[in-house]
Amino acid sequence: MLMIVACRCIGAFAQDMVEETPYIKMMGTADSAIAKGDWVVAEKCLRSAMRIEPANPANLLLLSNLGMVQFYQGQDSLALNTLTDACNIAPRTVPVLANRATVYEATGRYEDALADCNIILEIDSANVRARAMRINYNLRNGKIDEAEADLDTLLRYSPDNHLGNILAGNIYASTGRYAEAISPISKVIEHNPQAEYYAVRALCRIMTGNLNDASMDIAEGLNINPLEGELYLYRAMLNKMRYRNDDAKNDAKRAVQLGVSQQRTLPFMK
Repeated sequence: MLMIVACRCIGAFAQDMVEETPYIKMMGTADSAIAKGDWVVAEKCLRSAMRIEPANPANLLLLSNLGMVQFYQGQDSLALNTLTDACNIAPRTVPVLANRATVYEATGRYEDALADCNIILEIDSANVRARAMRINYNLRNGKIDEAEADLDTLLRYSPDNHLGNILAGNIYASTGRYAEAISPISKVIEHNPQAEYYAVRALCRIMTGNLNDASMDIAEGLNINPLEGELYLYRAMLNKMRYRNDDAKNDAKRAVQLGVSQQRTLPFMK
């Protein structure tokens, strides 16, 4: 949450001040509300702070934060209006642009999100979030070469970045480079063992013939989340390869129940 970082920075600044002004006190209350996810109180405090000191330069970030608080309350249009007001005040301020790009992406306005990301990367070429969003945009539109070029840049700036490794694993797996995908996905799992990541690695290991490790990945993933449909799909694939046709069929049916498309399970239903 970009706006939480901004508020905490202001809060840290407040601690260094000899006298805690009403403006700073209000920011402290807003910070506490944000940390608790109490968006209604946070919005009230942010508005109050800006009214107390309307000429304070920090109000640019507060306005941006207000837009995100509105977004978290489901007020998408209002949030975009607020964030656009902040961008109009300072068109090349990275935290403000990043917040607006986040809302654009979440509401399906991908071209607008891309435009903000392009500006961010002109200002800060090492910005991971903006580059990751542009990678996702290019993948969504089948622009694999452009996505990979951005991925190479992202990993050059930040080779162990969690988001970068997720994107690398997904790109390599989706383009059939399963052996290459295993290393970045393993790094992701090491720091954040989630069922969906075990599923990606299980598929890669199946496709590279490492069936025993794939089976262990599926078991680990299901232990974390027994409702991850992809894991049942890949277990059906494994069972089919091991001539356990009844088990494969049962896993394929379970995968469909959990949201996997029936078309993807057809080879394991026979």
